[in-house]
Amino acid sequence: MSKIVVVTGVTGQDGSLMVDFLLKNTDHKILGTARRLSVKNHENILHLEGESRFELISMDLNDAHSIRDVVITHKPDYFINFAAQSFVAGSWDYPIQTWITDSDAVLHIMESIRRFAPNCRFYNAGSSEEFGDVIYSPQNESHPLRPQSPYGAAKCAARHIVRVYRESYKLFAIQGWLFNHEGVRRGEDFVTRKITSSIARIKNTLENNALPLDRKDPLPTLSLGNLEARRDWSDAEDFMNGVWLMLNQDDPLEYVLSSGEMHTIREFLEECLNVAEIEWSKMGSGDSEKYFEKESGELLVKINPKFYRPAEVHSLCGDPALAEEKLGWKRKVNLKGLVRKMFLNDYRSLNPYSAIKETEHEG
Repeated sequence: MSKIVVVTGVTGQDGSLMVDFLLKNTDHKILGTARRLSVKNHENILHLEGESRFELISMDLNDAHSIRDVVITHKPDYFINFAAQSFVAGSWDYPIQTWITDSDAVLHIMESIRRFAPNCRFYNAGSSEEFGDVIYSPQNESHPLRPQSPYGAAKCAARHIVRVYRESYKLFAIQGWLFNHEGVRRGEDFVTRKITSSIARIKNTLENNALPLDRKDPLPTLSLGNLEARRDWSDAEDFMNGVWLMLNQDDPLEYVLSSGEMHTIREFLEECLNVAEIEWSKMGSGDSEKYFEKESGELLVKINPKFYRPAEVHSLCGDPALAEEKLGWKRKVNLKGLVRKMFLNDYRSLNPYSAIKETEHEG
């Protein structure tokens, strides 16, 4: 039977992917929310134009009346909240905005659902950043919350809000832990997409102007922070099924979605250089470390300390065992496949006739 699903943040990576998943795997009506902007940022949902089961509606997470009106008007059966200030590094620059968007907004959503749509099933996107200063690895559903950033703290507050409303009002309300998940719709301010888009531009420049003297502009240089920071990366598309499985359990239980593997930013970078078929060498260490194009000696990558975080989280690695056992969830794409997929997307946007072959890497 067709139902109504509200998905917030549909102009972003996760929201748009969730809409795609629901259109493919259900017959439900999907209402995608986005706040009004003077300049539209709808690149991730352009492919949905003309889709009869999708409707874009206005809603601002920072406006409680806006949230209430959506719930009252549409009485959703599901409410999936992917909208957030999701840039961890930026949460130190905008801590108050981060708190209002990632924590206060969840309280407003919960209150509107309690009052006007108590049978609605609610999912809020949690984060591995809630675990922060970890005390054991890999982290599972029992790990204590020890955030190391304003973003992580806001997500922890939201988790407690969700729990309080679930237990107090018997709502189906959950917040799963989503470890780092990336993809072709990830914004370029995130380090993974910053790497793949930059290496794609470097590759394109090398191919079109092979010799340094032939170039009107210098080879673009990629600036990064801490290359030894380790993350548990998955393909964002793999997480959509996990979220939907969580929402359709008999009981409102929360799970970790992750790969169960940790890789450094250095590994991601070097894998991307290898996928791009760029031969490279490196020199120096610490802040002075640099990567060079092997044949010409031109600079490819340098370290910029301004990208270091005030409090780095070094060992975020999730344990997906419970989600695999209880939900039957399993990721499909491993790190190599993720890097290749992201790089090829960025490279082909510059060079649609790429000779680099597509391959699958199962997880």
